Amino acid sequence: MVSTATAHRQLYAIPETRHGSYINSEEHAAARRLRPREVSATVEPQEIALEHIKKATPGAEVRLRPDYYIDEDTGVWHGYFTQTLNGLDIENTQANVNVLRDGTILSSGSSLLKGKLDAPSVVRRDMLIDPVEALKGAIEKLGYPIDAENAQAVQQNSFTGGRKSYVFVGVEGVKNEPKADLAYYTTEEGLKAVWRLETDLDDNYMITYVNANDANDVVGAIDYVSDATYRVYPFGTNDPTGERVLVTNPANSVASPNGWHKAGSKSYTDTRGNNGFAQENWDGGSDYIDNVRGSGGSSLKFDFPYDPSTTDAKSYISAATTQLFYTVNMYHDLLEVLGFTEAAGNFEEVNTGSGGIGGDAVQLNAQDGSGYNNANFLTLPDGQRPRMRMYLWNAAGGPLRDGDFDESIVVHEYTHGLSNRLTGGPSTTSCLSTTEAGGMGEGWGDFYGTAVRINPNDTRNTNYALAEWANGKGIRKYPYSTSLTTNPTLYSTVGTTGFTEVHSIGSIWANMLYEVMWNLEDKYGYDKDPFPKFRAGTKIPINGRQLAMKLVLEGMKLQPCRPTFLTARTAIIDADVALTGGENKCELWRAFAKRGLGVNAKTSRSTKVDDFSVPSGCASTRKAFRA
Repeated sequence: MVSTATAHRQLYAIPETRHGSYINSEEHAAARRLRPREVSATVEPQEIALEHIKKATPGAEVRLRPDYYIDEDTGVWHGYFTQTLNGLDIENTQANVNVLRDGTILSSGSSLLKGKLDAPSVVRRDMLIDPVEALKGAIEKLGYPIDAENAQAVQQNSFTGGRKSYVFVGVEGVKNEPKADLAYYTTEEGLKAVWRLETDLDDNYMITYVNANDANDVVGAIDYVSDATYRVYPFGTNDPTGERVLVTNPANSVASPNGWHKAGSKSYTDTRGNNGFAQENWDGGSDYIDNVRGSGGSSLKFDFPYDPSTTDAKSYISAATTQLFYTVNMYHDLLEVLGFTEAAGNFEEVNTGSGGIGGDAVQLNAQDGSGYNNANFLTLPDGQRPRMRMYLWNAAGGPLRDGDFDESIVVHEYTHGLSNRLTGGPSTTSCLSTTEAGGMGEGWGDFYGTAVRINPNDTRNTNYALAEWANGKGIRKYPYSTSLTTNPTLYSTVGTTGFTEVHSIGSIWANMLYEVMWNLEDKYGYDKDPFPKFRAGTKIPINGRQLAMKLVLEGMKLQPCRPTFLTARTAIIDADVALTGGENKCELWRAFAKRGLGVNAKTSRSTKVDDFSVPSGCASTRKAFRA
């Protein structure tokens, strides 16, 4: 038997050589307007779809898969096609066509190969390895915990369209008898004849493609079971003072449709994936590819011990990289749902089709050895990899505290990437270069680092310090609070003694946004789920803190390069007009005016001049603010 230890090897996956194209409804509608075409109601939708494919990919041979159907709600016919050659499927070339009731095409997508295909006209029996050899090759290369020493391949009718199909008998350690079918697979070297192996391992259900001429050449592998599990402090838990829990499949299906461990055609079994690569960086250097990471094996189970009382932080590095990977991926998914999309310049290795440039999953350095008691984030323009450095902390006394476990620090740093990519557009990251704008960059980080950890028992009287666990007391002069006694900062505080550098200036901006969040929270209520629920047919979050995070994010998109408190405030109010029609005008103005950023606030000779007035119809007094 193959040991379970060897089963935990990284899965092989062929690099994706062709990205699928998609033509949406507007593009098809435009084409119809340019080239009007009457379609007979008697023409079958599959014939219409085939005609479209022939025009789009001349010479391509396809078969209509049997899973086509007509949607009961919309009446749209959904058809799915696999490209074929010499009677065999080309497994990783697909097309789909969606046809309306009137016979016009709503949309289509395709990864079909174009042009003359370089493949033998006939797959000869004497050129093929036995399918048992292919299965043994997959076991050896991928470490499947099964024994095929006494396996035999029994020929049967094809189950995918190939002309040579088999069932394996005598295989130990499988849930059901494995299957093999002959097919083609497109690779960087061109088309290859492959044995498509279907193996039920109980915890995993593997589809493996082995070169039909070389058992050592595994050209692709897919796991139909996607139960990734992580032992972590759940998102929204700021300090590692309670129990960690096992979280299963936390990836958001919209923001990370292929999960967290697949980037294009590459699959990872450690703390790497489409949104980030998390690893130690003990030497503080620039290399990271070969550094130590937590490995979940082929089952993607990231369950590692963590003892915060130990003096040896390196002993729990797998737990640290897992927590960092989990927190960043959760926050990536939340921000994308809120509007930090691929087109807006978010951080993904392979974009899934909505614009933007890939190649920029975040380099996540855990326990970075280049410093202590800090963290930083390098943001480069869209398409260039950013870098986050997370440090150990020795400011609280006792054992070192690991910043990878302090959610407010991780979220703060990642938010630097958000604000830099959104302000001025994703192709430039230099728009927060002034002291005031840079301070706001720190403030956005503090605000989101606080908003994500609001819990059901909190009220507007709840105060929060940033990085309180990591350094023992918090790293800002005042905690974030709606009380002018607990946190007395105003717009006029900017530039005064103790508030002249970016972090202190940022704390003033963050507290204004904290006021905004509580005004909206009191109006719309709370939902403990960090991911927003939207009003039907809109992108308007139903609950208060998610609406606040959405408006602040949309404000970043609207504000000018090198924003000020004044222009950023106005951008958030404009964002509410664009999103809701201005439903929250008064709540927003009251929050800003309470802290001196009212209608007539201004800068005079570099001095910030407070104003506590709000637009007519939103009347409030400063006395009421202080109550």
